[in-house]
Amino acid sequence: MMTGPRHLMARLIMGDWRSKLIAIAQVFVGFSALIGLIAMITRHPFWLLGFTAIQGLIVLGVVLFVVVAIFAQRSLVEEDFEAGTGIFREGDAGRDLYVIKSGTVEVLMKAPDGSQQVINQLGPGDHFGEMALLGNVPRNATIRTVGAVAILRMPRGSFATLYTSLPGLKDHFNKVMESRLRELETFKRRT
Repeated sequence: MMTGPRHLMARLIMGDWRSKLIAIAQVFVGFSALIGLIAMITRHPFWLLGFTAIQGLIVLGVVLFVVVAIFAQRSLVEEDFEAGTGIFREGDAGRDLYVIKSGTVEVLMKAPDGSQQVINQLGPGDHFGEMALLGNVPRNATIRTVGAVAILRMPRGSFATLYTSLPGLKDHFNKVMESRLRELETFKRRT
């Protein structure tokens, strides 16, 4: 079973069409920029003519970016939850990433005696659910609302596209995942 970033790269190769479109768009724009740079430096008619001929690739690259952006916008869904509502349970399959717009949630884990213990609270701007997506594993905690909560939900495919396309975002999620893994280990040692 593949886990982590390798799993996301396999999805890119095997069929995540949004990631493929972004990659193709980047190749088109990058190739056009390279030919343009060579044409400007050398001022050779062959390169200038070549750059003129491939300027359509720049337009095509921009169009592909727009298509992916439109689909990414449609895939971010706002959901409202009442106090005490479980968003997902420990052991559930990971399908989505969640970002808290307003309100607070509790992160709960099962103790050896079977009781649920609060290990963290998350508020506006915090996110959760990425560990199951990045590791392709079941949820390792239960998330329950403390009060009324508004959440933005992003499906796995949209998250994979952003994760593979934006290095800064990828670094952020990798650091958060490391921190949360340390939290889990601390909780397991305490109980």
